[in-house]
Amino acid sequence: MFAVGLAIVDYDSSTGVLREVYDRMRERPLPPVYRPAHGGVPGIITAHSLDPQLIGKVFSTSTTLNGAGPLAWPERELVNAMTSRLNQCLY
Repeated sequence: MFAVGLAIVDYDSSTGVLREVYDRMRERPLPPVYRPAHGGVPGIITAHSLDPQLIGKVFSTSTTLNGAGPLAWPERELVNAMTSRLNQCLY
């Protein structure tokens, strides 16, 4: 799979460290909206497949930033989506 010219390794094609990271990420509690119908790893995680060591760091920071505070989950998602859009992030 390719996104903006970069190869993305999906769950079925993953091996080694990347597969281990994907398995850990799949075990995390996620809102149902984040669970893909295909049963694999959410696209926002596979977008980081070229650097498996970074995945855990990115999502632990994300969990910390989004895990507490006065905003409800949908409001945090709106802030996240808008931030990604302003940063010209394609996912």
